Amino acid sequence: MHSTPITLLASGNSLGAYIPAMHLYTYLQSRGAGADILVLENLYHEEVRLKIHATKKAFHADFSVARMGHKLAKPVDSSLDEEAVQRLLRSWKQAGVFRFAVFTGFWIPILERYKQAVDKPLDIQLIRLDAWDTPSFKVHKQLYPGYDNVWFYDSSKLSPSSYITSDNVGPLPYAERAGRLLIHGGGWGIGTYASTITELRRLGYHLDVIVYDPSEVGEDDGITRYYGAEPSWDPWSRDALGRHTFPPMIRYVRRRGVLSAFPLGAYSAYTDLLRNCAAIISKPGGATLNDSLSYGIPFVMLEPFGDHELHNSAYWESCGLGVRFDKWKARDFSKLHLEGIYRCLLEQRAIINHFGEEYLCSRKQQLRLTK
Repeated sequence: MHSTPITLLASGNSLGAYIPAMHLYTYLQSRGAGADILVLENLYHEEVRLKIHATKKAFHADFSVARMGHKLAKPVDSSLDEEAVQRLLRSWKQAGVFRFAVFTGFWIPILERYKQAVDKPLDIQLIRLDAWDTPSFKVHKQLYPGYDNVWFYDSSKLSPSSYITSDNVGPLPYAERAGRLLIHGGGWGIGTYASTITELRRLGYHLDVIVYDPSEVGEDDGITRYYGAEPSWDPWSRDALGRHTFPPMIRYVRRRGVLSAFPLGAYSAYTDLLRNCAAIISKPGGATLNDSLSYGIPFVMLEPFGDHELHNSAYWESCGLGVRFDKWKARDFSKLHLEGIYRCLLEQRAIINHFGEEYLCSRKQQLRLTK
């Protein structure tokens, strides 16, 4: 319906390179646009894929280990199953695939091989959801300038370029929200969010906490709620219909030491929390910047993970879209300050478009020009 299909290249290793891709996939599909989504880990040797969970646990347990792992990032070539890669390249060539949106730089060497295998130009956009190079792009710095880099947060411009959601529903008015604070540690549950939870609980704030592991769930105090992704879910698996999915959500309650889990099903359980919260408190990952802008949520930023998140934090604060936790604390956790940030978010969102809509419009224009 909307010209040729697009292949979205994601990674399950980081939900920051998976959830936005799933949002775009869902948005395009809902508008009749052909799209497919592929997850890099499905090309890994099985033994490498099995080690991912152990790495996540180590990073979650010790933030310093996570920082060291970030610094030691390298290309994933040795993790790839060559036969699986060749099968993929043959299938692309046979199907005439030529349009890609790439959410992690680790796909670049595979795309380089595909460029050499086909005799027509490819339309490849590198989707940059951070204000600086993430490790996956940094390790391919000699290659990515040859691609169309789509920077959502260009540090030379004090306004984001676009946002991505599964739909295009506007932010909930601030006065209509439940007023709770949403806290998480990103897809790997890393950073200083755990100590922040303790501090805010002690002060009596109403919190919605996304835990990485059910062991993090505290005793029910009547005001703190705990949620998490279904532990058996992983991004590189598909459902019974062969589709990649958003993580199913669970509500956890611990009473008198006994933990109960209540399945919530669809990922909309999480986006409903987002739409209704007064602020997100987390490390400044790119996907959380996107959530902040998409849903009009003030972002209270914790200690960054890596140079890219350090730049994300500085950028978001300079745009007036967030505040560092220590600064917000120095303001006595001012609600008025959060409301001011919310107004800035609405102003920014009013002058930019959904990336999926921009994509569809640009492709329609290209199609008209080729006729």
